[in-house]
Amino acid sequence: MQPDPSAETIFVSIASYRDPDCQNTIRNLFERANHPERVFIGLCMQVSPEDAADYLIEPLRPEQIRVDPVHAAESRGACWARSRVQQLWRGEDYFFQVDSHMRFVQGWDEKCISMLAQCEGDKPVLTSYPLAFTPPDQYADLAITTMHVLGFDETGIIANGSTLTPLEQAPPTPQPSAFVAAGMLFADARMIADVPYDPHLYFWGEEISLAVRLFTHGWNIHQPNQALAFHDYNVRPARPRHWENQIDWVGLNNRSRRRIAHLLDIAPTDQADDLIDIDRFGLGSVRTVADYEKFAAVDFKLRLYNGKPTPEKRFAADQPAQVTERSAVFARIWADNTWGCAETRSGPGSALACTTNLRSGLRDLFNALDIHILADAGCGDVNWMAELLPSLRLYFGHEIAADLIMVLQQRFKDSSNCFFKPSDIVMETLPAADAILCRDCLTHLPLDAAMMALQRFKQSGAKYLLATTHATGRNVWIATGAWYAIDLTAAPFNFPAPAHLLIDDEVGTKRLGVWSVHDLLL
Repeated sequence: MQPDPSAETIFVSIASYRDPDCQNTIRNLFERANHPERVFIGLCMQVSPEDAADYLIEPLRPEQIRVDPVHAAESRGACWARSRVQQLWRGEDYFFQVDSHMRFVQGWDEKCISMLAQCEGDKPVLTSYPLAFTPPDQYADLAITTMHVLGFDETGIIANGSTLTPLEQAPPTPQPSAFVAAGMLFADARMIADVPYDPHLYFWGEEISLAVRLFTHGWNIHQPNQALAFHDYNVRPARPRHWENQIDWVGLNNRSRRRIAHLLDIAPTDQADDLIDIDRFGLGSVRTVADYEKFAAVDFKLRLYNGKPTPEKRFAADQPAQVTERSAVFARIWADNTWGCAETRSGPGSALACTTNLRSGLRDLFNALDIHILADAGCGDVNWMAELLPSLRLYFGHEIAADLIMVLQQRFKDSSNCFFKPSDIVMETLPAADAILCRDCLTHLPLDAAMMALQRFKQSGAKYLLATTHATGRNVWIATGAWYAIDLTAAPFNFPAPAHLLIDDEVGTKRLGVWSVHDLLL
């Protein structure tokens, strides 16, 4: 039986931080509702003395607005304010969370209730990013938005984006989704008691943590199949942000990120301040975080979406800050000789005694595969490779540490077949060669950087890739310059079994795998 939308009440949650447009949002909510008498607004109004005297100038239906006034200096962030608004709920049937700078389609109240009734399960949630508008009256064309993963930050917390689908191509019913838009969320008001807003979060990570909490408590997220609202996404001087006014926002945000990383099992913490009321504002027992990761096609620890690192530029390895950091890290490692030993500055794994069998295997492999031109990605000081170089027609040594390249150029100045170049293999395509040798280098790169380097290898046109791999069955995210036992046959790389394997350590766990570059799906 379909609910009667004219007989059910809606509690609208608005957290407003020094926003002069809030009054227009509230007015529009009432004006565009088919049953405004059924709409009740809870408002956490955070203002400063220098703001306009009254941000609620002649509000429509003041008896249907419950205001929690807060001095802006006392605010603890968006989630804290949304939590306070939920305390203004007085038993209304539905819960509608919106931002303070929005406009709505005519009949949004009936549309929300009708769509929610079409969703699967007994605990549905309707949510997605609103369409854009520019005040006073420039509105985007009607469409539906589908949320997806843009990227992960350095702690594994997701940022979402969305794509537009024309309204005429919308599905007949709201479709299941894994992601939550905090600025437009409609559900049965039971959600307030079941999954109360966490006041100990700040802002970043609000949406993914709420999505996982809802999912693990048994709520089923859906995206609307009709347009409902419009959001002012422009940054305006008239609308200050909390972090622009609060000197303690960095501390609040860092604590919040640690709390979310603990919640999502990315990096557990035992710091008491990070875990305040974590049971009350934590996960449910209906489903697990692993269930959510499978449903959403994400891996928080590996920072994968659909099995691959995301291409989002705010976090990608090819961003200028990441490029600069990568160069500085490896230059510092070389200068400080932290991998050093008596024989080679590239570490004990490049000593001659440790590589006797490997060199013998490579010599045979070069002959069997007709490898005469070799590009060495992350060549180090070429200590262990030196005796193999005369058998090659051309050898290109690439290393990110420019000072090391200068040493090699001087050392091999009389070798007519050797060429050395300072190169960031994440950013630069190597010269065409019979094979690319990448021994150990990928083991010191975060997954997104390693993936980009492998894509560059394929672009080079090389026939073969010879790269370090371990049979661990999994990979981990590391900081640039750290080390882990990379497995190129595991996610996110998913290489096929190598055509050849050369043992590269005394116990046989580290190997140099050989693949046809053409066969690699990158």
